[in-house]
Amino acid sequence: MIRWPGSPDARAALEEWLGVASSDTASYLAGDFLDFRGADLSSLDLTGAYLANSCLVGVRCEDANLGDANLNNAELDGADFSFSDLAKADLVGCTARNARFSSARLFSVQFDEAVLEGADLSHAILNSAKLYRTDLRAADLRFSSLRWCTLGGANMPAVLSGARMFGCQLEGAKGTVVGPVFVDQAATRSLDGAELEAWFSAQDAQDIRVAPRSP
Repeated sequence: MIRWPGSPDARAALEEWLGVASSDTASYLAGDFLDFRGADLSSLDLTGAYLANSCLVGVRCEDANLGDANLNNAELDGADFSFSDLAKADLVGCTARNARFSSARLFSVQFDEAVLEGADLSHAILNSAKLYRTDLRAADLRFSSLRWCTLGGANMPAVLSGARMFGCQLEGAKGTVVGPVFVDQAATRSLDGAELEAWFSAQDAQDIRVAPRSP
């Protein structure tokens, strides 16, 4: 542990888990509904952690392993998951405004109805991720890999308004999105509607449709 959380209950849960993790490889952190603010969980192996409805606002989790973790409805605003492994994690309904997922492994994650407004997902691997009704307004997706991911559905589009997508890998991606999207490195050229659909198609994502913006 680099730094303990301020909450005694969250610290007790971490201490209990750390006490058995060295001898029981099947153990996992049970931290649902707990407040981990103030903690630094960087580099910890938190595989399978149960953190649904927990508060990790501003928490550092750099280079941590959160594969298969349950973070449904968790509060993650401003948290730092840079270089972490969250493969197959559930993050349905989480709020992660301005959170950092730069260079994180987010393979096959569930981000349905998550709020990722302003989040840094640059260089992240989001292959096969599910993003139904995900709020990605002003998110940084530059150089991320979104191969075979699902960016929403007809009635549950992913909102990409103001997102930066220069250098994205989009082969096989599908779904329905709301634009406009910045497609150049300087974030000065935005596309929407038919032009944005044509841009996606040119990136080998022929099955992405652009929904009209709400008035």
